[in-house]
Amino acid sequence: MSLLQKLIGAGLRPHVRRKARGKSLEQVQAALTASLEGVVRPRMDRVTDSPGNREAVNHWIGIERWSLARLRVALGEPFVEGSYHPYRMPDSATWQELKDEFEKARGETLELARQLQSRGFNQDLTVRHNDLGPLTVIEWFVYIDDHSRREAIRLR
Repeated sequence: MSLLQKLIGAGLRPHVRRKARGKSLEQVQAALTASLEGVVRPRMDRVTDSPGNREAVNHWIGIERWSLARLRVALGEPFVEGSYHPYRMPDSATWQELKDEFEKARGETLELARQLQSRGFNQDLTVRHNDLGPLTVIEWFVYIDDHSRREAIRLR
Protein backbone atom coordinates (compact mmCIF):
# COMPACT_ATOMS: atom_id res chain seq x y z
CA MET A 1 0.00 0.00 0.00
CA SER A 2 1.39 3.39 -0.97
CA LEU A 3 1.79 6.28 1.46
CA LEU A 4 -1.00 8.13 -0.37
CA GLN A 5 -3.36 5.16 0.05
CA LYS A 6 -2.50 4.97 3.75
CA LEU A 7 -3.26 8.68 4.17
CA ILE A 8 -6.53 8.41 2.25
CA GLY A 9 -7.56 5.41 4.34
CA ALA A 10 -6.65 7.16 7.59
CA GLY A 11 -8.80 10.16 6.68
CA LEU A 12 -11.67 8.39 4.96
CA ARG A 13 -12.31 5.60 7.47
CA PRO A 14 -13.50 7.93 10.28
CA HIS A 15 -15.61 9.82 7.74
CA VAL A 16 -17.34 6.61 6.57
CA ARG A 17 -17.78 5.32 10.11
CA ARG A 18 -19.29 8.63 11.22
CA LYS A 19 -21.72 8.71 8.27
CA ALA A 20 -22.76 5.08 8.94
CA ARG A 21 -23.28 5.48 12.68
CA GLY A 22 -26.89 4.74 13.63
CA LYS A 23 -27.98 4.08 10.05
CA SER A 24 -30.26 1.20 9.14
CA LEU A 25 -29.98 -0.82 5.96
CA GLU A 26 -33.21 0.80 4.76
CA GLN A 27 -31.72 4.27 5.22
CA VAL A 28 -28.58 3.29 3.35
CA GLN A 29 -30.64 1.85 0.50
CA ALA A 30 -32.59 5.10 0.26
CA ALA A 31 -29.33 7.08 0.16
CA LEU A 32 -27.92 4.85 -2.59
CA THR A 33 -31.06 5.36 -4.66
CA ALA A 34 -31.10 9.11 -4.00
CA SER A 35 -27.47 9.55 -5.00
CA LEU A 36 -28.03 7.63 -8.23
CA GLU A 37 -31.17 9.53 -9.15
CA GLY A 38 -30.28 12.95 -7.77
CA VAL A 39 -26.51 13.22 -8.17
CA VAL A 40 -24.75 10.64 -10.31
CA ARG A 41 -27.20 9.97 -13.16
CA PRO A 42 -28.02 13.67 -13.72
CA ARG A 43 -24.31 14.49 -13.70
CA MET A 44 -23.53 11.70 -16.19
CA ASP A 45 -26.37 12.89 -18.42
CA ARG A 46 -25.16 16.53 -18.37
CA VAL A 47 -21.59 15.89 -19.45
CA THR A 48 -20.21 14.72 -22.76
CA ASP A 49 -18.08 11.78 -23.66
CA SER A 50 -14.42 12.46 -22.90
CA PRO A 51 -11.46 10.35 -21.81
CA GLY A 52 -11.60 11.89 -18.33
CA ASN A 53 -15.33 11.20 -17.92
CA ARG A 54 -14.94 7.63 -19.18
CA GLU A 55 -12.10 7.08 -16.70
CA ALA A 56 -14.09 8.49 -13.79
CA VAL A 57 -17.16 6.33 -14.45
CA ASN A 58 -15.04 3.24 -15.10
CA HIS A 59 -13.33 3.85 -11.76
CA TRP A 60 -16.75 4.04 -10.04
CA ILE A 61 -17.82 0.80 -11.72
CA GLY A 62 -14.67 -0.95 -10.54
CA ILE A 63 -15.06 0.31 -6.98
CA GLU A 64 -18.77 -0.57 -6.83
CA ARG A 65 -18.28 -4.10 -8.22
CA TRP A 66 -15.21 -4.71 -6.01
CA SER A 67 -17.16 -3.53 -2.98
CA LEU A 68 -20.00 -5.90 -3.86
CA ALA A 69 -17.56 -8.81 -3.96
CA ARG A 70 -16.42 -7.83 -0.47
CA LEU A 71 -20.00 -7.40 0.79
CA ARG A 72 -21.02 -10.83 -0.46
CA VAL A 73 -18.94 -12.22 2.39
CA ALA A 74 -21.98 -11.36 4.53
CA LEU A 75 -23.92 -13.93 2.46
CA GLY A 76 -21.29 -16.59 3.12
CA GLU A 77 -19.23 -16.16 -0.03
CA PRO A 78 -15.45 -16.33 0.35
CA PHE A 79 -13.35 -13.20 0.78
CA VAL A 80 -11.55 -12.36 -2.47
CA GLU A 81 -8.18 -10.67 -2.04
CA GLY A 82 -7.08 -8.06 -4.55
CA SER A 83 -7.62 -4.59 -5.92
CA TYR A 84 -10.59 -3.09 -7.72
CA HIS A 85 -8.87 -3.03 -11.12
CA PRO A 86 -10.18 -6.40 -12.41
CA TYR A 87 -13.73 -5.17 -11.78
CA ARG A 88 -13.46 -2.30 -14.24
CA MET A 89 -14.84 -2.35 -17.77
CA PRO A 90 -12.37 -2.71 -20.66
CA ASP A 91 -10.70 0.56 -21.66
CA SER A 92 -12.47 0.25 -25.02
CA ALA A 93 -15.93 0.59 -23.41
CA THR A 94 -18.01 3.39 -24.85
CA TRP A 95 -19.46 6.24 -22.83
CA GLN A 96 -22.95 4.73 -23.12
CA GLU A 97 -21.70 1.28 -22.10
CA LEU A 98 -20.03 2.79 -19.04
CA LYS A 99 -23.14 4.72 -18.03
CA ASP A 100 -25.28 1.61 -18.49
CA GLU A 101 -22.83 -0.54 -16.54
CA PHE A 102 -22.71 1.90 -13.64
CA GLU A 103 -26.51 1.82 -13.44
CA LYS A 104 -26.39 -1.99 -13.55
CA ALA A 105 -23.76 -2.11 -10.79
CA ARG A 106 -25.82 0.23 -8.61
CA GLY A 107 -28.86 -1.97 -9.23
CA GLU A 108 -26.83 -4.97 -8.04
CA THR A 109 -25.79 -3.00 -4.95
CA LEU A 110 -29.42 -2.26 -4.14
CA GLU A 111 -30.40 -5.88 -4.78
CA LEU A 112 -27.68 -7.11 -2.43
CA ALA A 113 -28.92 -4.72 0.25
CA ARG A 114 -32.45 -6.10 -0.21
CA GLN A 115 -31.16 -9.68 0.05
CA LEU A 116 -29.29 -8.91 3.23
CA GLN A 117 -32.34 -7.18 4.65
CA SER A 118 -34.63 -10.13 3.92
CA ARG A 119 -32.18 -12.86 5.02
CA GLY A 120 -30.74 -10.97 7.94
CA PHE A 121 -27.05 -10.36 8.47
CA ASN A 122 -24.55 -10.10 11.26
CA GLN A 123 -24.36 -6.37 11.97
CA ASP A 124 -21.02 -6.83 13.75
CA LEU A 125 -19.38 -8.67 10.84
CA THR A 126 -16.49 -6.73 9.34
CA VAL A 127 -14.90 -7.23 5.95
CA ARG A 128 -11.51 -5.74 5.17
CA HIS A 129 -11.20 -2.79 2.82
CA ASN A 130 -7.71 -2.52 1.34
CA ASP A 131 -7.25 1.10 2.45
CA LEU A 132 -9.86 1.70 5.16
CA GLY A 133 -9.42 -1.51 7.14
CA PRO A 134 -12.34 -3.51 8.51
CA LEU A 135 -15.81 -2.14 7.68
CA THR A 136 -19.22 -3.41 8.73
CA VAL A 137 -21.90 -4.15 6.14
CA ILE A 138 -23.56 -0.78 6.76
CA GLU A 139 -20.19 0.99 6.53
CA TRP A 140 -19.51 -0.74 3.19
CA PHE A 141 -22.82 0.48 1.77
CA VAL A 142 -22.12 3.99 3.06
CA TYR A 143 -18.65 3.81 1.49
CA ILE A 144 -20.15 2.84 -1.89
CA ASP A 145 -22.64 5.70 -1.75
CA ASP A 146 -20.11 8.22 -0.50
CA HIS A 147 -17.56 7.25 -3.15
CA SER A 148 -19.70 8.12 -6.16
CA ARG A 149 -21.18 11.20 -4.46
CA ARG A 150 -17.72 12.57 -3.65
CA GLU A 151 -16.31 11.81 -7.06
CA ALA A 152 -19.24 13.10 -9.15
CA ILE A 153 -17.32 16.37 -9.34
CA ARG A 154 -14.77 14.59 -11.57
CA LEU A 155 -17.27 14.63 -14.43
CA ARG A 156 -16.80 17.71 -16.57
